[in-house]
Amino acid sequence: MAELIISVMIILLILIIIASVFSLNQKVFRKSNLKAELDQNARITLDLMAREIRQAKALVTALPADNSNPALVPHEIQFEDGHNTTQIQYIRYYLDGGNLNRQTIVYYFDTSPGVYVRYNDVDAFGAPESNILEDKVISENFSALDFYGTENITIDLTLTKRGEQVQIRSIINPRNI
Repeated sequence: MAELIISVMIILLILIIIASVFSLNQKVFRKSNLKAELDQNARITLDLMAREIRQAKALVTALPADNSNPALVPHEIQFEDGHNTTQIQYIRYYLDGGNLNRQTIVYYFDTSPGVYVRYNDVDAFGAPESNILEDKVISENFSALDFYGTENITIDLTLTKRGEQVQIRSIINPRNI
């Protein structure tokens, strides 16, 4: 009888060890999948932003030279679109909660609403009005977005989901600014 109890205890101990190893493997698998998802979101987002900033004709957002003073570092960027040659339009990236949004903005004067002008143009009545043509979510799970740099623009991204965090930095050399 004692041998039977010892055998059952050994089998239970082995089952508990197997269950613990399985549970630990599941946690590691979920954690690595989550980190891979955040990495992929960050890379795709950086690729899109870098391509558009590289082609930008003019930068609207004033950027500090470095990130030594966090109070001066903007968390959004706006620039003149260099891809669209048929009309003057601007692109703005900004955070809205945990989402990264991309806006397409045009500026016009009330006297000619169909003619788009630069954001800093002035007519006899003053500065132009703005109109948002498109505002869409580009990516999710963003907790921080910083832009800085004078000749090269540095983008610092931080994505967070279920306690996991990914930070990525990219340096972009705009061609037309």
